[in-house]
Amino acid sequence: MIIDGLQINHWSRSVIDEVRSGGVNIVHATVGAWEDLAGAMTRIGDFRHLCRHNADAIRVVTNVDEMHQAVADDVLGAVLGFQNSSMLGDDPEMAQIFADVGVRVVQLTYNIANHLGASCWEPSDGGLTRAGHRMVAALNDAGVLIDLSHVGNRTSIDAVHASARPVAVTHGNPLWFCDSPRNKPDEVLDAVTARGGVIGCTLYPLFMGGADVGRQEYCAMIARLATQVGVEHVAIGTDAVLGWQDDGLGWMRSGRWDRPADAGAVPDFPEWPAWFRGPRDFASLAAGIDDAGFSPAERDSILGGNWLRLFGELFG
Repeated sequence: MIIDGLQINHWSRSVIDEVRSGGVNIVHATVGAWEDLAGAMTRIGDFRHLCRHNADAIRVVTNVDEMHQAVADDVLGAVLGFQNSSMLGDDPEMAQIFADVGVRVVQLTYNIANHLGASCWEPSDGGLTRAGHRMVAALNDAGVLIDLSHVGNRTSIDAVHASARPVAVTHGNPLWFCDSPRNKPDEVLDAVTARGGVIGCTLYPLFMGGADVGRQEYCAMIARLATQVGVEHVAIGTDAVLGWQDDGLGWMRSGRWDRPADAGAVPDFPEWPAWFRGPRDFASLAAGIDDAGFSPAERDSILGGNWLRLFGELFG
């Protein structure tokens, strides 16, 4: 079973088909980043509408049994997730309410700080707030996986220790591989994995060093990380961005809080490496993991088994 720890696509039938063409069985699909409560419910409704009209190819899954059934039925299983907690507001009860409509992953912060804690881009990080501690407990109770990918380092470590359940970095790399605030220093990697969590290594070009990074170099990073934290804690979260129009990246990065002075000044999507243009190239990634010296069982755990185990612990 191949499980992609995160994709933030603009979904359509052609995107579904492209994701499936790479052998992906289960995908964590972002359905909220900058939205409020109403906007997030609209995004969930849009995704369910997509699934209803493409039922031969995709469905929402909320637990491991449903994931296995999706594989047996040869359809793509989608785990719904938020890359922010803005839609939960200041009410921990929203954790269970969103879980009841299928959301199984929530990232505590996105690209700016919020009432739960700091993002990785802030100049200072005051740690998990009092509201953050309450929300972590509520997410635990709801069986929702806490994601730390865009979260500040101090807030991340606080969240690891506040959480009664394992947490994850669904899409991020070690800081020692690519020096970006979005990547994780050893103290975060070690804290997450010491308590049973998983690191989803990303192939988003800006956080792996650019399109010129070769497959051998990238998979050597996976091997080093596996040595550091244990292969059972290493997975993949591509951060694929399929289907968007040219102005999509500006919204993804900044929402409304940092509108450009020139409305036409939109950032370009980065070029992906030739050996991995997107989820359709999972076979290339698998070959690189083989070449890095992993056994077939270890390769399969990285490509999906480790996510499946963690999802089983959190979702049932």
